[in-house]
Amino acid sequence: MWRRLILTVVAGLTALALSAGAGAGPRTQERFEFSDPFSGSFDCGTFTATFSGQDRGHVVTWFDANGDPIMQEGHIRATETDVNTATGKAIEAVTSLNVHVDFVAGTTSLTGVRNLATEPGRGVVVQHVGRVVIGPDGMPISLSGKYPEFAEAYMSEDWCAALS
Repeated sequence: MWRRLILTVVAGLTALALSAGAGAGPRTQERFEFSDPFSGSFDCGTFTATFSGQDRGHVVTWFDANGDPIMQEGHIRATETDVNTATGKAIEAVTSLNVHVDFVAGTTSLTGVRNLATEPGRGVVVQHVGRVVIGPDGMPISLSGKYPEFAEAYMSEDWCAALS
């Protein structure tokens, strides 16, 4: 879910950032909560894997006096099960992520645990944690920690390896 939320926000950042201003007068805010199931599959070359889970969270958006969004804060929590369909091997992953969107600057920051999965006897098998700042073009401006989704071999090195 966070990926859909971020992609939607990032897609509109350029237009919104151009029209957003600090503006004089009172700020207003809107808050919404969400809870969504998600599922899908991905190819690991020698096997197909499926994932399913549930996310939940909240988002607060602040608007300037003109009604233009200037900032958005959110928190996403999720649990996910990934399964190797050939062997039945499964891992459980959790997410606890803070999202900050600065519409004026055109940036989105993700901080916290994007994905974390452990396996008895092996320890941590998937670990995507830290902070990333994404620019208006959807590319990272800065990375701290492990955010492999910006690396080409992300799926095969982490998820597929954990499910092998």
